[in-house]
Amino acid sequence: MNDSFKKIRKLLDENGIQAAFGDMAEKIAAWAKTEDSIILMGMASRGIPIAQNIAEILKNKYGMSVQVGCIDNSYYRDDFHYRKRINNPPMKIAEMPANVEGKTVVLIDDVLYTGRSVLAALRAILDLGRPAAVKLCVLVDRGRRELPIASDCIGISIETEPKQEVRVCINPYDKETAVWLVEIEEEVA
Repeated sequence: MNDSFKKIRKLLDENGIQAAFGDMAEKIAAWAKTEDSIILMGMASRGIPIAQNIAEILKNKYGMSVQVGCIDNSYYRDDFHYRKRINNPPMKIAEMPANVEGKTVVLIDDVLYTGRSVLAALRAILDLGRPAAVKLCVLVDRGRRELPIASDCIGISIETEPKQEVRVCINPYDKETAVWLVEIEEEVA
């Protein structure tokens, strides 16, 4: 991720993010036949705290204690060998629920853009077993897809320009909790 950017506007503040989590939890609760029929799977890195927040809402508002796992799909990406890597973390699927067989797995991510991360996550999940269904929930859909991937549940949608990105800032990774539309600044050689 390029670190040289200019904030254009705040898309969601902390209250807006919490409202979006609530809407996402409501939709997930409707998908669940029973609380043990569904697994939330947060995609590294900011999808993990989003999944944990949604699980907490499901527990407090709907009385559902759902399993939460997290997945790092880095090594499953089709562009893995072409991406600039700052570090080489070990491949991991951490905090994995016992079994995906016959379950509805809800992939949760912060931003849906090209669809490549979702495809990689699907590959990783299918290596673990055969779920009954896989659903996708994202906080922000920024359009401009490269693969035919669509979300089943979206917090907000925004079409971005080629030099724009969406930055999700969320605890425990960031100092503030907000979603920003940013413009990427050109690197000077």
